Amino acid sequence: MDNSTILEESGFVDHVSKVYSFGLGFHTESTVAGDLPPLPPVVSKEFLALCALSLLGPYLFCCATYMYHFHGLKVERAKMRTRTTDIPLEEHRNDWRTALGRPEGISAVVGFLVILVVSDPVLGLASIVPAAMKDLTPQIKPLVLLGYFALFDFLMWCIHFCQHYWPWLYHHTHDQHHKIKSPTIVVALTGYLPDTCVLIIVPLYATLRVIPCGNFVTVFMFASMALWHLHMIHSEFMHPWDPILQKLGLVTTHDHHVHHLRPRKNLAHFFSIYDKMFGTYVDPSTCHQLLQRDKKA
Repeated sequence: MDNSTILEESGFVDHVSKVYSFGLGFHTESTVAGDLPPLPPVVSKEFLALCALSLLGPYLFCCATYMYHFHGLKVERAKMRTRTTDIPLEEHRNDWRTALGRPEGISAVVGFLVILVVSDPVLGLASIVPAAMKDLTPQIKPLVLLGYFALFDFLMWCIHFCQHYWPWLYHHTHDQHHKIKSPTIVVALTGYLPDTCVLIIVPLYATLRVIPCGNFVTVFMFASMALWHLHMIHSEFMHPWDPILQKLGLVTTHDHHVHHLRPRKNLAHFFSIYDKMFGTYVDPSTCHQLLQRDKKA
């Protein structure tokens, strides 16, 4: 009896298959994008629910971040900066309506999600829709979720690096965002529409195409968590969970404020390991403009 037979009879193969099915979505039988069913027909409750999630979900999430922002101002959380010459502009603190309606902001992400949802059933362009968007199984796949974040942030880091070291690309996409020297949650997505397309939508689409075995629920969870984090690292005040993120090697609010002070440093948005690997990391404790957690005002 060979080793493969022993493993099969012991149930080891079935056990590993179940682990893959839960975490990564791999199956013992080969699965390709063409085996997945198409998205629901346009005239159906399921399709309308997908459209509602794609249209309303990101806006509601943005509103939740703004509520958190205004609550933080109300309870006077510890600020990142206190110098009168280095505090956010008043409109960057309060003008959430303009921020919510900016075409380069959440509306660009919503537009991208809607295009993915309607491309197959409405436009008949099934080939451009990532397989994960067609898999409607009600299951969150944690290892796929981790893969999404790892690849997305790496691609973002590469593009972000090019933006800051290629002057033409910087001035045609990213410089508007860096006119904000002291950011807030409200202006986290403020900039140019080309910047949102190049820095967020392109790596997002590439991630969904490259990482296998995802599904719509995991994509939605990934997009929601990423959206929340991208807003939080622009906050003008400290978060109680930042020390935990720091211990886990994740980008904190202090890390990203360094980037707005020294634009060619701290280019990562989720994993600080990328900056440490490529020599672009600066410890926030070396930036005198930032208050540290143990030196609250």
